[in-house]
Amino acid sequence: MTNTPPAGLEELEQLIVRHVPRDALMACEDAYHNGDTKGRGHASDFAMGHRPSAAGQVKHFYLNEAFHEALLAHGADPTPLRGTQLVVGRWGIFNVARLNVPGHQWVNLRRSATRKKLAEINRAIQGKYVQGDLFNEASEPTGGTIFILGVMDGLDANGIAQLTQVVLALPAPEMKSWLYRKSVKEFLSLYDQANVAEQPDNAKPILKTQPKKQTGNDQGNQ
Repeated sequence: MTNTPPAGLEELEQLIVRHVPRDALMACEDAYHNGDTKGRGHASDFAMGHRPSAAGQVKHFYLNEAFHEALLAHGADPTPLRGTQLVVGRWGIFNVARLNVPGHQWVNLRRSATRKKLAEINRAIQGKYVQGDLFNEASEPTGGTIFILGVMDGLDANGIAQLTQVVLALPAPEMKSWLYRKSVKEFLSLYDQANVAEQPDNAKPILKTQPKKQTGNDQGNQ
């Protein structure tokens, strides 16, 4: 017995496009840049010895506030701001949360129990779109989790870690790898493709009217 292979990453992208509004994703990217800029600006007032640690704390709060505002403005019903807790919103079937990653090493992020629970929801997505099970038919996902990652692999003039890229990523259920990741800037181009593909064809064929034959004279019945 062989089952249908996983649908593939293109189908997964289409699923995300259907559930996550383009404007909402753009707002998340803007929120990340705005929160990072504001946080680094305030952290630069600390002495050099305190600056890296202070920047981490200050940026966390400014980023959380900016991200929360973006989610709220786009109907994601985010969880309340509360200290260092994750802010989680929801669009369609997807939970959405943000994470900072120090560079492109995609470090182990399994220390958070909340992250683990969110990642586990992607098990159906893994089976349907990424890695099928030979013995079990892949079910249609009813939920999933997207992490908006802020890649912090730059340094500003004050020696503070700086945001260089915002990435859309889906964690594997065990949080040991990523099922999918692509920069938000690249992912946004998929919405244009979707609009073209879904654009209704309003063109209606017009049949050319044939002149009626005339009878009873030299021009008809020839």
